[in-house]
Amino acid sequence: MSGWRDRPNAPAAGTVLAAVDEVPSDNGLERVFGEGPRAFRVVLFRVDDGVRAYVNECPHVHIPYDFSRDVFCVYEIDGRRDLMCAHHTAMFHLDDGTCYDGPCRGERLPAVDVVVDGDTVRIA
Repeated sequence: MSGWRDRPNAPAAGTVLAAVDEVPSDNGLERVFGEGPRAFRVVLFRVDDGVRAYVNECPHVHIPYDFSRDVFCVYEIDGRRDLMCAHHTAMFHLDDGTCYDGPCRGERLPAVDVVVDGDTVRIA
């Protein structure tokens, strides 16, 4: 999905999001671009093969996944890292963004294209 690039305040290609070491292994790391209701919120998660980034907006009702700044409900279930939306308990696989349980079953987390460049995560 690349529609995120058309949103207000979406970061440009090459924008540094974080050092890889900043992305926690047991939680997520949010970066915010802009202010107020039109701010662009992206969250980074570690997965087995690197880092994934998603728009921090549940596909169910378009509110952030975290219940407090940078506090996400991340679990390891059956060998996969999963995210639970703190507001509606929808469950998502972090490696591919698929919702497998909850009100938005079958939908996906809106992925943000990133690349790991050495020890830095950037917008692709």
